[in-house]
Amino acid sequence: MDEADHVTSTIVIDPVVQLSPRFVASPAQRRLLGFAYLGLGVVVMIVALFVLRSMEASWRSLIGLVGFGLAFAGGQTLGRLRFGATFSVGLVLAIFWLALTLFCAIFADFLPIDGYDKAKIGHVDRPALELSQPLGRDSFGRSNLSRVIFGARASLMIAGLTVVLGLVIGSIIGLIGGYFGGALDYVLNIFVNSTLAFPPLILLITIIAVFKPSIWSISGALIVLSIPSYSRIMRAQTISLREREFVLAARSMGASTKRILIKEILPNAMLAVAAYTFIQAAVIIVAEASLSFLGLGIPPPRPAWGTMIADGLLKLKTDPHVVFVPATVLFLTVVSFNRVGDYARRKAIGERDDIK
Repeated sequence: MDEADHVTSTIVIDPVVQLSPRFVASPAQRRLLGFAYLGLGVVVMIVALFVLRSMEASWRSLIGLVGFGLAFAGGQTLGRLRFGATFSVGLVLAIFWLALTLFCAIFADFLPIDGYDKAKIGHVDRPALELSQPLGRDSFGRSNLSRVIFGARASLMIAGLTVVLGLVIGSIIGLIGGYFGGALDYVLNIFVNSTLAFPPLILLITIIAVFKPSIWSISGALIVLSIPSYSRIMRAQTISLREREFVLAARSMGASTKRILIKEILPNAMLAVAAYTFIQAAVIIVAEASLSFLGLGIPPPRPAWGTMIADGLLKLKTDPHVVFVPATVLFLTVVSFNRVGDYARRKAIGERDDIK
């Protein structure tokens, strides 16, 4: 096989399936197929949401997922044609979801929704989906939409406090221990390794049991658990950078230790640590939801995603949307954080390679 035949037989991986192994669609054909997939997917999702209302929820969900898959493939193809091969519609959707969740959490008090503890007057003990409440109500008649939004405020507040303080404290510990080494590094590692020796959930439950459950106590417990992760990453980055040429040059020119740490090592080491922040935020949200599910989270009536899931378990067979609404929101938020974190990690690795 000569080089021309080899190039012709190569199949370019794309969401839109090629017509044959030896046929490579032109950009115009791929654009047409992309619009077709996108339009068909949107139509299927609209039919599943608004036309097939008499069908069982499981079948409607399956049809809606098929439509979403078609729309996703079409959007991926059109995006790569417009922005290049590195375009990812999944990353765009993840950023959009996180931005929407953050916006709703911040401005929840100004949105046209019911209060999270406002029950429907005359409500019977059978949750149902209503036109005015697209996500339905729980068994107490409270709006699931408002409760997931206010639950997002609590989860993101805890994740933000934990990430910021854990990042600052852990980075300082890892930076000092990694640069100086010796006995100081040994002492700091005692705290880090001792914290990692405890099972995380058991340690969380123990700390929450001592203090009254609240946003601040939960955040404090999660900060204790997040510090070792940040510390170990920063320590590893500092050890790999402290003998690099630019650090040795700054030291030979008489730069102080403070300047070397802050001006030379910290900016380069912070890339990997900052990229880990998004993944850590996803872990924190899952941990907070686990505590709420076990009854050790934010006390009622303030909503939390884990509490909403636990409250709806008794009606899982008759009214599954009571559980699936907060579970789906939790799933999408965690997946979005992981997706953005994975992108940030790849960018950090690229920047580190450029430094080399």
